[in-house]
Amino acid sequence: MAGKKNYELEIMISGGTDASLAASIKEAQKQIDKLAQKAKLSKEEIENSFGGMSGKGIDALASISDKAFGAVLTGGKMAAAGITAAFGAAATIGMGYESQMSTVQAISQASEADMKKLNALAKEMGETTQFTAEQAGQALEYMAMAGWKTEDMLNGLPGIMYLAAASGEDLGNVSDIVTDAMTAFGMKASESSHFADVLAQASANANTNVGMMGNTFQYVAPVAGAFGYTVEDVALGVGLMANAGIKAEKAGTAMRAMLTNLAKPTKQVRGYMDKLSLSLADSSGNMKPYRQLLQELRQKFDGLTESQKAEYAAGIAGKEG
Repeated sequence: MAGKKNYELEIMISGGTDASLAASIKEAQKQIDKLAQKAKLSKEEIENSFGGMSGKGIDALASISDKAFGAVLTGGKMAAAGITAAFGAAATIGMGYESQMSTVQAISQASEADMKKLNALAKEMGETTQFTAEQAGQALEYMAMAGWKTEDMLNGLPGIMYLAAASGEDLGNVSDIVTDAMTAFGMKASESSHFADVLAQASANANTNVGMMGNTFQYVAPVAGAFGYTVEDVALGVGLMANAGIKAEKAGTAMRAMLTNLAKPTKQVRGYMDKLSLSLADSSGNMKPYRQLLQELRQKFDGLTESQKAEYAAGIAGKEG
């Protein structure tokens, strides 16, 4: 009798009946099916889209007898409400991903077959990295905006995501940095993994990070790319400036000013360049690699006094540069 009274007391504390909880669970199951039909996703895909109780877990709960719920759960209505809320969150996340991939398709004009590949990769990266599938879709959006084709995006996404994970930067921002800078340097989309490696190495070995390097590239990459300079050499220059405390937009503005002055020198700038026997081009009229230019500047400045170094630097690069 005591056991029966305790059972009845727990039912009263729970604030409802076993039948109401079972009904809530069945309603949650219906929500899974409706969501799957609306988003055209399988139940398994929806379960994987949020970190809560899975549909299989709901099925398992539904198979437990009414008395078992009454004896074990003392907050039946709250549990049911939590389950319903969890599936509401799943609906929001699932539809957010679908909306993101629809944007990717609209920009890239990818075929249905191509979108299947992109969807599969986005979900795979969502499962194997710290980012969600929707965030992977945001990275794909920037690639599509840069004119990358499906194969380019399939090959480029992993490297960009790993760079974002290693640097701690926002994934969408990293994708924007990589695609914009690669365009400025005239690099192919197939080189995205290599480009990501360059940024990772440079930021790891200099007093800067990927985000600040992206801000530098925003200003200097178009000019450097027009001169035919490689991203490796420019990244070296960016790292050297960062170690001297000149970073982000400030570094980009300074580098751009220096390169512009060297390319189209005023009479004053030309005078300093002549004294140092310095030029952007070699004897054949071809642009020297940026690394070579840096080495020559270093060698030429070694023979100057401290005051001369300050004068020549300001004279060639400009007071700001």
